[in-house]
Amino acid sequence: MANISSEQKQNTPARSVGVTSPSTRRIEELQRRVPVVGDKALISLVNGIQVSKDLIRYRKNRGWFGQLIDTLDGSDRQRQLLLDGNLIAGQEALYQWVLELSDSLRISQVALEVTQQSLIEARDAIGWQKQSEHNQKQGLLALSKQFELLAQQVGTRLNHLEARVRKLEVQVAANEDLDRIVTAWAAEQTYNHLPWAMQVALLVREVFSSSIATYECVTGDKTRFRPLVVNKILATSKDLPKSFFGLGDLLDQSWAEMAPGDRELSAALLEIRSIPLQRLQNTPILFTIGTTLELATLPESARPSKPAQSAIALCRAQIDFISRTTDARQFVWAVVEETANDCLAMISRS
Repeated sequence: MANISSEQKQNTPARSVGVTSPSTRRIEELQRRVPVVGDKALISLVNGIQVSKDLIRYRKNRGWFGQLIDTLDGSDRQRQLLLDGNLIAGQEALYQWVLELSDSLRISQVALEVTQQSLIEARDAIGWQKQSEHNQKQGLLALSKQFELLAQQVGTRLNHLEARVRKLEVQVAANEDLDRIVTAWAAEQTYNHLPWAMQVALLVREVFSSSIATYECVTGDKTRFRPLVVNKILATSKDLPKSFFGLGDLLDQSWAEMAPGDRELSAALLEIRSIPLQRLQNTPILFTIGTTLELATLPESARPSKPAQSAIALCRAQIDFISRTTDARQFVWAVVEETANDCLAMISRS
């Protein structure tokens, strides 16, 4: 990562060291129970940046996390300008908020890689915009510099994370992360009050967003941790059926058992609408789980009688063939394989 010049340092907004805003504290509270919340919040915030031919603004998506960002602390004038869509005027708020989230929360390497790539893409697009636009020239110049600095800040943290992982050796770090994540889950400190199928999907996402993804990326070894994760989940899970069961029945029972708030949060974390088709084609089980939750959060008048059965039909028609029956081991294997490959693809692409 390039060094920051003295001119860039002068343009860096002052940061309140050790001060966490109410908005970040609210996300921290959610993350204690559902650890993958931090990754999703940071990525959702950065993905709100919209650069097109005639428009540079901040756009909140209409999903659950977009609503969360919208309702968070907007008392600060710059942050309110950002939430109102004026990216240039609210650039300091965006800069501070991204750094605050990446510093205060436990953000995974996968999320940092995706965030840095998004910031670099936005910076490059704004640089092109500067060449063709005359209006707000100074604002665009300042905004471009902010994205350059922000990408460097995220990149610096990413480099520190990579250096730490390699110093400890990737295999040791991966083992430590796996023990920490699974132990917390087994002790019911994370993903509690969620149905088993949803716990598995979120837990596996957390596992393969950790140093385990780095281990697989560096070594190319996909056989060491994946069977271990499957066995640990099955060994910790209680009262699982010993024979085959209907996938649709499992997922329909799961969403029906969830509290409305947990259903909306899980749907936002596992949503599939913003994922490119190329990735969805490699994740049919995850597509089915995410689609089930999205259908289940529809108003009762519009909701299918069996959202999971509808999700399986959509998967077969649009993504790939998927069996209507499964067993516990087969289900966990599928979630682990799809999630691990997806995380590995995101790291390799960035």
